[in-house]
Amino acid sequence: MARPTKAPQSKKPAGSTRSSGRPTATPAKTLAKPTKTSATKPVPAVASPAAPKLSKDELRARVEALEGVNAALRVKSREANRAAKTAAARIAELEDQVAQLEKRLASAQPKPKSSAPSRRQRRSREIDPGDAVPEGVAVQDPAPLDEEAETALENLTEHLGTNQPE
Repeated sequence: MARPTKAPQSKKPAGSTRSSGRPTATPAKTLAKPTKTSATKPVPAVASPAAPKLSKDELRARVEALEGVNAALRVKSREANRAAKTAAARIAELEDQVAQLEKRLASAQPKPKSSAPSRRQRRSREIDPGDAVPEGVAVQDPAPLDEEAETALENLTEHLGTNQPE
């Protein structure tokens, strides 16, 4: 009884590429090209030896073995794809963390000061604090306390228990 043929499962696009570490398949028969020196006689192509004839049982056994190997490779491929997706997600997560840490570091570092003085510094150098009030107008010593202020000071010192200032 003939086996039903399965529709080919193609999850990948038709133009998928192989990894560079794996050599590409070479055809079994290679045609000999005539060289410039032997242009008069073409060299006949070398035929591969005929494959031995196998019985149906042997062919079935080989097909079953190959199906088992194929199933194992599919399982490995699924596991590798899962691992790759997990690794890609982790990489994206770590890249986000790095970006956040770089932002934090950039905001925490003091910004380099320029060699030219800032406007604030120039203003403070130009204005002298003593220039605000002319001489003779500014109060040098505090005025003596009047009776009311002296009474308030005495009451405070009694209640707080501190010495009177002289």
